[in-house]
Amino acid sequence: MRNSAEVVVVGGGVIGCAIAAELAGRGADVLLLEGREIGHGASGRNHGLIFYPQNPVTDPLYRMSHRMYRDLAAGSDLDIGLDDAPVGFIILVGSEDQWQAAETEALACQAGGVRVERLDHARLREAEPNVSPDLLGGWYIEDGYRLDPRALTLALALSARAYGAEVRTHCDVKQIVVRNHKAVGVVSDDGPVSAGDVVLAAGPWSAKLARTAGIELGVSGARGWLLLVSPRQKVCNHLLESSGWHLMAGDPGPGEITVAGHGEGNPPSPDIGLLIQPTAGGNLLVGGSRIPSLRQEAEGSEVSQIIARKAAEAVPALAEAAVREVWSGVRPMSRDGLPILGWAPGVENLFVATGHGGQGVMLGGGSARLAAEMVIGSPTFVASAPFSPDRSVSVTS
Repeated sequence: MRNSAEVVVVGGGVIGCAIAAELAGRGADVLLLEGREIGHGASGRNHGLIFYPQNPVTDPLYRMSHRMYRDLAAGSDLDIGLDDAPVGFIILVGSEDQWQAAETEALACQAGGVRVERLDHARLREAEPNVSPDLLGGWYIEDGYRLDPRALTLALALSARAYGAEVRTHCDVKQIVVRNHKAVGVVSDDGPVSAGDVVLAAGPWSAKLARTAGIELGVSGARGWLLLVSPRQKVCNHLLESSGWHLMAGDPGPGEITVAGHGEGNPPSPDIGLLIQPTAGGNLLVGGSRIPSLRQEAEGSEVSQIIARKAAEAVPALAEAAVREVWSGVRPMSRDGLPILGWAPGVENLFVATGHGGQGVMLGGGSARLAAEMVIGSPTFVASAPFSPDRSVSVTS
């Protein structure tokens, strides 16, 4: 068993595995430690979608990610299920006051080079005959590439191994070891491991580990629920979403849980929308929600019932569809909605890579490329300043 590495990566989600692959591909000696299985958390418990992120700041990360996943799909023995062409989104509008949010999202995509089209009631029914006749219309967005998020994360881990990295699962990291304000390794279930650099990519649990290094990391958890549904016949041709569901630039999501709110059993209001995704096998993935979460154990299961009701209201033909599975994952949310990528202030040799919210898959490849370039010390393909931990980290010791 190894007890040292040039770089120790903590976390076996899409971000950690992608960073390990990028670093190992550049010749670094990498050890990745994951407390459970690869992709156990939100990285394997999401819709698995690539689409324009409605934020020009993250646009380079998104485009790099898509390019890298195409290369990965072409060279991997594992099928990650990446679409060759976009499935297409339709933002559903059910009332007059929803048009503005739908248009804002559509025009943000258009600004990023995506074709969009406003649909009146007749055009919506032509595109999607099974949606509720009560819907007023919507916006079509020629975007949305599906992939299998678990397969993607595993393919990245296998790529890291192929480049020489060691990927160790069921090995929980309990502490980041800091001496003289410098990260020198970690302590895991298997014992201490010394490191030249430590990359903290543990999703929403990064904040807990960051405290062992004497820093407070501005990352909170937001749980998302998903249902796997088997309709008796094909009920939709595109990805269907409710107006205002996707986060726009500057929107961090549902917010943090306060002492007063927790004490009174009154957390921030859950953000519950609707995203219906047809799968290649004829099933549907139905989400979506963002619920402030403080624990790994699932809570808020009643939210899946609300999502089911919303789905049946939007597409009445789904009312009799069988629900095959229900599950959830906790996403790492930053305070401003942007990923946190960079060297931690106050602690040398500690690199932070988290806070992607629901865009870990969308931005994972580009984030890993930027992180690897920064850790190695080579020129970066995009400016790193917008993602600096300085905006989200405070030193506590």
